[in-house]
Amino acid sequence: MPKRLTIAQAQQQLPNLPGEPADEPIIITQDGVPVIAALSYTHLTELLETLDILTDTEFVTRLRQSIVQSEQGNTISWEEAKAQLGL
Repeated sequence: MPKRLTIAQAQQQLPNLPGEPADEPIIITQDGVPVIAALSYTHLTELLETLDILTDTEFVTRLRQSIVQSEQGNTISWEEAKAQLGL
């Protein structure tokens, strides 16, 4: 469960937040309502990269096709893949 802070608490704790574990976002509330999610820069870049991948419809289509082919046993060996790629 993400840590929750009021805006006042977040203002007081802001200098210490970069030193805290950043596994989950910190939810900042105003009058008990979540208004801000603070997360580490690393976590943000990972999320943006994931969103970029998931919004690439061509990639997602190929990924789904690959999963179906794999489930159907339509695979090749690593050696065969390297040979096909000229490696």
